[in-house]
Amino acid sequence: MKQKSSMGKLDRKYMMAGFLFLLPAVVIYLIFAVIPFFDSFFLSFHEWNGFSARVFIGLDNYINALKDSTFRTAIRNSVYLGVVSSVISVVVGVLMAWMMLYVGNRWGAFFRTILFSPSMIPAVITALIFAFVYEPDIGILNNLLGALGLESLQTAWLTNRATALNCILFVSAWKQVGLTMVLCFAGMQGINLSLVESARLDGASDFQIFRKIILPLVMPFVQLSAIFALMSGLKIYDSVVALTNGGPAKSTTVMPLWILQNSFSFNKYGYGAAMSMIFVLIVLLGMILVKLIVRGDSYEQ
Repeated sequence: MKQKSSMGKLDRKYMMAGFLFLLPAVVIYLIFAVIPFFDSFFLSFHEWNGFSARVFIGLDNYINALKDSTFRTAIRNSVYLGVVSSVISVVVGVLMAWMMLYVGNRWGAFFRTILFSPSMIPAVITALIFAFVYEPDIGILNNLLGALGLESLQTAWLTNRATALNCILFVSAWKQVGLTMVLCFAGMQGINLSLVESARLDGASDFQIFRKIILPLVMPFVQLSAIFALMSGLKIYDSVVALTNGGPAKSTTVMPLWILQNSFSFNKYGYGAAMSMIFVLIVLLGMILVKLIVRGDSYEQ
């Protein structure tokens, strides 16, 4: 009994120490995340310009947001960037991770570093690099098309409504591929090699091994990569501002950009808060859909 009592006291002591260590992080999280979120939620039902008193207007901000053609365009653009960039980055990243398995350790480490480096570059720097690539007169892309005799495909990529959004899409997907590759490669390294060798002895090809063994076993990593890519695409802001600033004619406006413009440029803080709540709902729905579509927890090694 004394031993159990002393163990209970020791457990409580460690528990209290753990709570004390967590307390600063919890306080910071409450101050900078939880409290501002609920304040924004209540603000979304008010009209406020940042100076005068808040005026309760009910659901008017939400109704006006859904009637706003620019906000509907921003929703469409953000969902398009999030979904398509996540699909591209996950498919390409998984294939690259698979190919890395066939590269030696020394060269594999080199190539993984090179391919992962875009994910480490700040979004603004990446956008500025691609702004030079897309530049119509001296840009690399138009010059390359000219050298290949494809002058008919040359255009002002970032000021053409038909190409501007897809240019941003390519930048977003390019940044995410490396992270997907690293996550999935880590999962592939944990696969029991006896499964692969047994499949080879049964006459399975490399692609059959990938499709039937490797891919199912790394689905939890694919799911995680898809969530990261989708969130990155939905929340994209820096690249849009640096490349197009929402143009031409607001055709590349995304939700974060339009929310910030209404809140801090037009001083419509209540309206901006309402759009933020709609944005949060879309992000949550996106995460739920990814978990339903990419079932990473249904595979066991």
